[in-house]
Amino acid sequence: MFKKVIKDIFAIKSKPSKTKGENSSHPVSANLETVKAEVRKVLGNSTDLILRELLIANGARPALLVFLENMVDLDIINEAIIGKLQIAPKESLDNADKLANSALATSKVTVTDNLASALQQVLYGNSVIFVDGFNQALVTETIGYQNRNIMPPQTEPNIEGPNDGLVESLKINLTLIRRRLVDKDLRFEQFTVGTRSNTLVVVGYLAGVADPSIVAEVKRRLKAIKIDAVQGTETIIEYFFDNPLSLFPLVLKTERPDNVVSCLLEGRVVVIVDGYPFAITVPTTFAEFMQAGDDYYQNFYFATFTRILRYFTFVATLILPSFYIALVTHHWEMLPTALALTIAGSREGVPFPVVLEVFFMEVTFEILREAGVRLPRAVGQAVSIVGALVLGQSAVQAGLVSPSVVIVVAFTGIASFSIPKYNATVPLRLLRFPLMFITALFGLPGLVAATLAIWGYMAGLTSFGVPYLAPLTPMQGKDFKDTVYRLPRWAMVNRPQSVPSMDSKRVKPFIPPGGGDQDE
Repeated sequence: MFKKVIKDIFAIKSKPSKTKGENSSHPVSANLETVKAEVRKVLGNSTDLILRELLIANGARPALLVFLENMVDLDIINEAIIGKLQIAPKESLDNADKLANSALATSKVTVTDNLASALQQVLYGNSVIFVDGFNQALVTETIGYQNRNIMPPQTEPNIEGPNDGLVESLKINLTLIRRRLVDKDLRFEQFTVGTRSNTLVVVGYLAGVADPSIVAEVKRRLKAIKIDAVQGTETIIEYFFDNPLSLFPLVLKTERPDNVVSCLLEGRVVVIVDGYPFAITVPTTFAEFMQAGDDYYQNFYFATFTRILRYFTFVATLILPSFYIALVTHHWEMLPTALALTIAGSREGVPFPVVLEVFFMEVTFEILREAGVRLPRAVGQAVSIVGALVLGQSAVQAGLVSPSVVIVVAFTGIASFSIPKYNATVPLRLLRFPLMFITALFGLPGLVAATLAIWGYMAGLTSFGVPYLAPLTPMQGKDFKDTVYRLPRWAMVNRPQSVPSMDSKRVKPFIPPGGGDQDE
């Protein structure tokens, strides 16, 4: 029963239902006064709504130009639309198509007989022209609102790679991708999600590489989303999970265009939401969260070293505090005598058991981390670093915690920052706390059992049908060339086997000078 309720809530397995007003058809009236009244009825009397009355074709016929003042490029409005319409030849008034082709100087003009569709384009920043006597409207592309300049990625910084990140403009983001992937098979398909926000969402993929069944499933899940407004990429992500209550992220979120292109080339599907500087890529595996953009712009030996380091820090972030609790609480005999005496001496006078020591310090570290994120950038880092030093030193001097606990908690927190994807650390931060209390009760056997349970849970997750822990489980040896370690580019001949694709070959076989093994 519970699973059925979850499926109904997320509308993943059910057929999308039509929303009131969806696909409604409202014909354009040939009477200009009627059109004006209908526009006011639909869009209201907003101060930024402009209804500009014109006499076009040297005064031969009245027309109405509708646009939102702060959403358009006024130069295009004045020069390419108003100026051209006023001097249009009378022959262009034969029909709407002829007027669009001969009298307007904008790059894109479409003709529609649906008033609702035309006014929807006004809300996106386009302009609509109604001509007296025409039962059709001319929609012209005039979007001209301000966009944030292209800046370096904020959540995925790099050292040697490109420094342009995605922004809030859908068109700019598509341009950043096309600049890097000049391929005739690159496809972008547009959808509208949100019955009130009418947010533009684009699905991108490489035709002939991406599996059509995955592309179709992405489109189906997008169409199944019935919600008032899309308030970020996370809104889409929560509807994209195969396991709706998964603790681990099953969709990769990135603000780097080069990462998007890499995913497209591997046969993955990309989803970009207008107004948000992140792209979503599916299907996703756990190994992707351990990969950084710099891995592909540095020597493959060093990239392999840093990847192994990240897997180590992943494990340390999850279990190090619990491991310390197990040793100090239940397994003193596993420690060297000198170390055991040092830890015991440092804990002399501490009034709390080890598990509470670690718990309080972990909570304090999480508070400082959150405060550093929420404070203004100029003071956030200083407050978090100074706060950690001051509180840690004060707690030790006051005898509330031992120095070894401060070292363990600090190392755990620093280790979490080495994981490239921020959202991959969130499950670890949450799971650390139940692991600590399980370990305090049952020692190392409890820690091992809980860790195996987490591993088994991850092994059961899927992302659009692809096992989350691939290529580890199920084992796919050839895919290891770009997971735990990274081989040279010339050795990665095939695309990942874990991601279904129509074209398995990435490059033609190449024998480097001096020879070398190939991935066949």
